[in-house]
Amino acid sequence: MKRTLISLVALCLATISMNGQNAYVCHGYGYDTYTIADIGDMTFSADQTTVNIAGETYEVADIDSITFSEPQFPMITIKYNGTTATVNIPAGITGVTCSSGTSSHVVITSTNTTTEYMYSLSGTSSDGSFTLNGSYKLTMQLNGVKLISRQGAAIDIECGKRIDCIVKEGTVNTLTDSSSGDQKAAFYTKGHIEFKGGGILNVKGNLKHAIAAKEYLIIKGSFGTLNVLSAVSDGIHCGRGDKGSEHNYFQMNGGTVNIGSCGSDCIDSDDYGCVKIKDGTLKLNITATEGTGLKCDSIFTMSGGSIILNITGAASEGICTSYTGNFKGGTISGTLSADGARGIRGKNVTKVTGTVRSGGNLNFSGTNVNLTVSGGTDTSTSNKSFGIKADKALTQTAGDITINVTNSAAADIYAATDTWSGGTRNGASK
Repeated sequence: MKRTLISLVALCLATISMNGQNAYVCHGYGYDTYTIADIGDMTFSADQTTVNIAGETYEVADIDSITFSEPQFPMITIKYNGTTATVNIPAGITGVTCSSGTSSHVVITSTNTTTEYMYSLSGTSSDGSFTLNGSYKLTMQLNGVKLISRQGAAIDIECGKRIDCIVKEGTVNTLTDSSSGDQKAAFYTKGHIEFKGGGILNVKGNLKHAIAAKEYLIIKGSFGTLNVLSAVSDGIHCGRGDKGSEHNYFQMNGGTVNIGSCGSDCIDSDDYGCVKIKDGTLKLNITATEGTGLKCDSIFTMSGGSIILNITGAASEGICTSYTGNFKGGTISGTLSADGARGIRGKNVTKVTGTVRSGGNLNFSGTNVNLTVSGGTDTSTSNKSFGIKADKALTQTAGDITINVTNSAAADIYAATDTWSGGTRNGASK
């Protein structure tokens, strides 16, 4: 029945003027926003259990409706005002309690295990935070909230399930944690988090990471802008995957992510974690010594989107995979001005810790690369600056690779084994 309803909606979409009107895909207490022009055809899987809408895959059973006016759901609202916060839990919502009174450090406990509730945060506090303890999936809406915590994380969701985070369109949201405490990040989720919504989110990690998820993290196609202003360690940290699968990962389907001033990596998909870049724009400013822009302990896959690298940290790397990198589409550009920097690295890990897949292979089959290497003083292979370095095999079958080397101590490409059968290098066809 749901498949029939969705098909009818698709038919309606085809007859509506493409003048910027929005469509809302509702699931639980959350929804995703798309312009009708972006939706196009909605295609079902062969077994009709999933449907692809504007590049996002949904379980048909999870979709409640598709509407053309913004949905209004019952929600728990938290509004900050200096050192106090007002928490409103509607009468129809059960199993949700607040133990913090009017304190600006809001602590909510949910015993609900059947209904996905929405929590909406707004207002400003220079000494406030939000903590949620529960065991069921939920939706969080950031509706123009600014939190500076003086005693831990700004947001801490202790729920090992899927968390939808809607950054409401037209709003600016800012999260900053304390420089002391035991928090893992300014914005932490124990489970997996999916960012969506057309607003702006600014995050600053004063103790460790800016954003951290214990499992996977997705930037959805409907997302606006994420600015990681700074982090003592990683800008975004996620992972805890499995050696034989791609279950946990950092995935970007759209939007814009700007990351800079990190003490370690801009994005780290750790513990067998993977990286999947499908669309959107990533701007990574890598300033830390031995830091990385995009780091994964397993498989890196890029099929679309744009990655822009500015590498100024000594011995730092723009993109590094410790197993295999698959570059199928999209563009990578940037500059390497530091000694010992590498734009793209396939790393062969010799001291495997039990959470890293040892590899070192890079496969280019459609991504266009344009990097400028201007830094470097060490001419040894182990420490030299390279545009691309594969510790094992580099294979190119398509795509344009241009490495502009302006320093005699640096080089364009190094690979233990280099197979070039298609595409161009440095602007010259093979």
